[in-house]
Amino acid sequence: MDSPSQKSTPLGESNLDLAGQAHDDRVAEFLALYSSNYPRLQFYVTALLPTANDASDVLQETSMVLWRKFDTFELGTNFFAWACKIARFQVMKYRERQGRLARLFDTELLEKLADEAGDERLGLNVPLQALENCLGKLTELDRSLIRRRYQPGVTVQQLANDLGRTANSLSKSLGRIRRALLECVDRTITLEARD
Repeated sequence: MDSPSQKSTPLGESNLDLAGQAHDDRVAEFLALYSSNYPRLQFYVTALLPTANDASDVLQETSMVLWRKFDTFELGTNFFAWACKIARFQVMKYRERQGRLARLFDTELLEKLADEAGDERLGLNVPLQALENCLGKLTELDRSLIRRRYQPGVTVQQLANDLGRTANSLSKSLGRIRRALLECVDRTITLEARD
């Protein structure tokens, strides 16, 4: 005689088989939604934190929370908006754990960045294409400097030592380059929005 969890259904499948199939379907749904929204979610988290390493840590935490809470997600609703809410909460938790180091932005600015980064009207490709275009407009020296700075694990101090410069001098140069890139990207996106 079948146990209660393995009673035959009219189609001849056990309840255990149906539960396994439902779980597999749910995993497939999550993976499809997550993978199609991952680049935008990565952009969103990166916009809210001061370093790529911070963003990577928070994105990993966010991914685990998304999977754990996926049962609360209602299919047919906006997965990206749901994921952004969770990511924003994870960023706030990370900032609290890191204390002053992660608080380069005040809370009001963080909220504004989160809203803009999560804006569905801004496709991920527009800012990335604009950034790539603007990087191409930099001098070779500035482009090399900014690319070297953002290699994983590279600190300003390490790069300054490699270049025979002070960290303060290098930080000022990097700030100037970042401002130039930001202005260029803003101009490019504004022009794209008008077209």
